[in-house]
Amino acid sequence: MRLVITALCGLMTGLFMIPTALAAATTKNDWAPADTVVPKKYIIKYKPDINALERELHEANVNVKARNGGQRGIVAGFGMPGLQGYIVEIPSSELADLVQQSDLIEYIEKDTIAKVAVADITPPTPKRAMTSQYNAPWGLARVSHRTRDHWDHYYYDSSAGKDVRVYVLDTGIRTTHAEFADGGGGGRAEWGANFVAGSPDADEAGHGTHVTGVVAGVTYGVAKRATVVAVKVLGRGGGMSGLLQGLDWAVADARQRGAAGRTVINMSLSGAYTQSVNDGVSAATDAGLIVVAAAGNDNGSAAEWSPASAPSAITVGAIDRDDRRAGFSNWGAAVEIFAPGGGIASAYNSSDSATATMTGTSMAAPHVAGLAAYFIAMDGLSGSLAVTERILDVATKGVGDPRGAADRIGYSADGA
Repeated sequence: MRLVITALCGLMTGLFMIPTALAAATTKNDWAPADTVVPKKYIIKYKPDINALERELHEANVNVKARNGGQRGIVAGFGMPGLQGYIVEIPSSELADLVQQSDLIEYIEKDTIAKVAVADITPPTPKRAMTSQYNAPWGLARVSHRTRDHWDHYYYDSSAGKDVRVYVLDTGIRTTHAEFADGGGGGRAEWGANFVAGSPDADEAGHGTHVTGVVAGVTYGVAKRATVVAVKVLGRGGGMSGLLQGLDWAVADARQRGAAGRTVINMSLSGAYTQSVNDGVSAATDAGLIVVAAAGNDNGSAAEWSPASAPSAITVGAIDRDDRRAGFSNWGAAVEIFAPGGGIASAYNSSDSATATMTGTSMAAPHVAGLAAYFIAMDGLSGSLAVTERILDVATKGVGDPRGAADRIGYSADGA
């Protein structure tokens, strides 16, 4: 059976129009389509100089008014360095009174519908010590060679991302899949957190498992010894607020482990430009984490989408087997690098041995997230700036029709 899903593993985000006379602040997302929004649910960012008492009093007042209006009130808060705020369910009339006119608020965005999709899915059928993987997937072969005449093997350093954590913000991971075995009877995949209300701690869609396989699968992955962490921000739907919560959790977890500079986040998701998500990416990279984002599958400017438009993310477009920008891939100055994104085989969620073939920038991004983990382990790099510079500096030239995007193809610096 052949299944086609038509959006980019995309978070379709939007913001309702707030009358400028009332608004404390709005963002570029004011004019997003109404059918993309989650009713009565908003993302609120505080100004940076707010103190704990002001926040406590403000949030208590918001909760009282929201519950008087039959809504849940504040459902989650976030507190990354540089990005503090909350997610609230509240009637729009109360929002105007309590939030838009508050001098504590930097901006307001409406939460919006999140969708996961790829351009195409083929569902499953039941000086260093270098290693060669023969009969490797074409994407792995491409990132380990300068030229396109080495389709038969993937050539990689034996460190292979060891001791690097990659947080996959997606639909979850089938953590028991054989692709994530550690070679010693255990596994390298962990369940981290779930921000999809009412959804089980499992990958119901398959997308997250597939993406993770490209990052770190033993057969399909770039960084075959990396540890991968499931951060579920999408189920069969979801909201941009879930992505923001996932970012907040991943940053806190990495900081608690004292490993922020050796940690990667992959986001094979896309939606309309959303300032709060872009700010979340900036907060993550400021903390030292490396953030990789899919460019989007709309054959348009990546600057119109989030998290692709986040300045500190490594935004990845897709190429085909001829090194041409894939016809669906977004383009423009926001796209810093390309990677294989067409007909990519990887793990799937239906069993511990299932595989599927997918197409999209969702598949391109994890090639680069895997390269980030690979360079951290192999070269001892730490921090967003150092790892990003390494990835971009060694990249291969020769993208066909980049349309204003950077002429770079991800490369491991290990092949011919």
